[in-house]
Amino acid sequence: MSNSPSIPPPTLRERLRRHRGKIVLFLTAISLAGWFAYMHRAELNRETLLVYGEKLPAGAFAAAFLILPLLGCPLSIFLILAGVRFGFGGGMAASSVAIIFHHLAAFRIAHGWFRDPVRRWLDRAGYAIPPIQHKHRSGFTALTAIVRGPPFLVKLYLLALTDIPFRNYFWVGVPIYILFSLIPVGTGAALMSFDPTWISILIGIATALMLAGFWLRRRYAGKLEGSG
Repeated sequence: MSNSPSIPPPTLRERLRRHRGKIVLFLTAISLAGWFAYMHRAELNRETLLVYGEKLPAGAFAAAFLILPLLGCPLSIFLILAGVRFGFGGGMAASSVAIIFHHLAAFRIAHGWFRDPVRRWLDRAGYAIPPIQHKHRSGFTALTAIVRGPPFLVKLYLLALTDIPFRNYFWVGVPIYILFSLIPVGTGAALMSFDPTWISILIGIATALMLAGFWLRRRYAGKLEGSG
């Protein structure tokens, strides 16, 4: 019985060609956002942000913070606004509750009715999700959380689609996301008063988190390669 030849994975050019419509839409959206920011640059100042942040209704903001990141809105925007609206302590509390909710909801959704259709679609698109060895599950979860670049929504759902159990997904991922939210929440709080001491603390935390991310990547990336 002869084995069928294995299909090579699509090249980067093929993947770009396959998603050229999305790429064009993304670049168009970025261009429009840049044009809007340039045209309204005089209005995008500290005072305007403070007035907007302080006038946000707490209930409406909380509902948006819980729901919209699960639909693709950037999490960082809400983290900054949480700092503006509630200050550092309140903003971190609100962000922690939201991040916990996001993980609970995303894991539940990813293990619900659309799990098998999404995995089949990814297989057909050449993005099969490999199984993760038991000993690498915590490291893989941590690495996914600290990697900058992929949107929060993508990392949240794709990780939930793997065979990583909830205890790793939640107890490893949530603390890391909360830790990394210190910077945007602190930035929002710092807009209230440009305190040099507070800004220096933020720079120090950002540097420490960046170095910790590099260390974790160096430690786990090689071990996780080929873990499937």
